Amino acid sequence: MMGRMGARIGATILFTALATPAFAQGVLPLTGIFGNEAGCHLYATGTKLNDTYQLLTSDTFSSAAIGCDFGVLVSSNEASFTIDAVCSPGGKSTVRVGDLGPDGLTFSVDDHPGIVSGLKACPPTGVDLQGGHA
Repeated sequence: MMGRMGARIGATILFTALATPAFAQGVLPLTGIFGNEAGCHLYATGTKLNDTYQLLTSDTFSSAAIGCDFGVLVSSNEASFTIDAVCSPGGKSTVRVGDLGPDGLTFSVDDHPGIVSGLKACPPTGVDLQGGHA
């Protein structure tokens, strides 16, 4: 009896892990790339417009001021995520990403001042961003 129950629990955990976007796609369960206009332009074209770019993926954040590689999703709820990351400058850090709904996502690093907000979903690559609208 215990053998079958243990096998069912193991199968359930395996299925859950494979079906969960955080495990399948990256540390954060994000669909797509998020950023400000300059960040989305950089992502789509590979060309940096200026030093105001901010770009968030399921595994990284980058801007002119800081870059972070996400390691482990520590905790989450419906509106926020806490991630262990390695940032430059700074080394090991705790990163927080929040969902503001239609106002976009927020990003902060515990040992760096300031909160980045208003990160919106970038359009799919191949979209013409030359007109200045991301």
